[in-house]
Amino acid sequence: AHAHTFRSPPLPAPPPCPEKEQRMPGAPEKIIDLSDDVDLEKTKIASEKASASEKAAEQEKTNSLVMGFVVVAGFMFFGPALIMTNKTILNSVGFPYPMTMTFYTSLFCTVTMWSIVKLFPNNDKLKLEHADMITRDFYMKNIMPIGFFQGATIVCGMSSYLYLTVSFLQMLKASNPVMIVIFLRLFGIQSPTKQVIGSVCVICLGTALSGYGEINFDMIGVTLMLSAQVAEALRLVMTQKLLQNLKFNVVETLCYITPAATFWVFLAALVTEWPTFKTATLEVVRGNWQIFLVSGMLAVGVNGINSTVIKFTSSLMVKLLSTARAALLVVFNVMLMGESVTAIQGLGYAISLGGFFMYNHYRNKK
Repeated sequence: AHAHTFRSPPLPAPPPCPEKEQRMPGAPEKIIDLSDDVDLEKTKIASEKASASEKAAEQEKTNSLVMGFVVVAGFMFFGPALIMTNKTILNSVGFPYPMTMTFYTSLFCTVTMWSIVKLFPNNDKLKLEHADMITRDFYMKNIMPIGFFQGATIVCGMSSYLYLTVSFLQMLKASNPVMIVIFLRLFGIQSPTKQVIGSVCVICLGTALSGYGEINFDMIGVTLMLSAQVAEALRLVMTQKLLQNLKFNVVETLCYITPAATFWVFLAALVTEWPTFKTATLEVVRGNWQIFLVSGMLAVGVNGINSTVIKFTSSLMVKLLSTARAALLVVFNVMLMGESVTAIQGLGYAISLGGFFMYNHYRNKK
């Protein structure tokens, strides 16, 4: 019998690995190229970054537009609100002391700003950049004269509200470029061009017509308002002359120039108004302290917003906004407060505004 030998069937060969191709013995191993995947990932990351950057830029632009709108709205609100509040205090509340009111609002601004500066010493926006230059001699020779004219501007302007309507006073304010051009020429700082002189003449014509058409014309009130315009022009000229290229930000203005103005107004009120105070005067303040507080807060807002709005627009746009604000204030007082404006007065104001726009156009062009 033949012996039967049992052999197990051969094991099946393992299937080739799908990730690697079989190669012949001795052949070099094939290197897998992943550069396409890497480039695709880099492109995706770059696209995501670009998209995020675009969204951030759009968000920043939107925030800037919103902030600009808020600042301009605040600029259009604070000035007229302060004017109407102070007129109410002087005429309706029974506190006819414009120098004392000016002293109070200036002191309120000074104390408020210095308190903020001291409370937040590490805030760059509240930094006093020219602190090293403000020595005692520099302050007395340069800052005090500017403070004098600033105080005179506010006092004369506020006093005029005792005699004239708000509408007519806004019309008179349009003549401010006339005073500026005159004093810049007298001090030899700047010679006006023929176009600027022509614009000033147009403004003078419009102002004369506005005065001619005013029903409640009062010589004392007009004199006070024109004095305020002269003082404001002198303040601007003195600022250019004494400070030259030294430009104070709003914080430095409130911390350095406003205290000087407060000092001068304090002396004027001490001599002219305070001796006439009576017990009833203090009772008026005590009984109406809320409106006095509002006046002080609005004064801080006006000083702050006037500088802030320049950052979002331009100095020329501020002038144009100021003119538009004055015109709106005229309309407001005529339509809602019952003040009267004649046709001749309205025509004169329109001519003044035309001259004012011409003046700013040629000044900016120059």
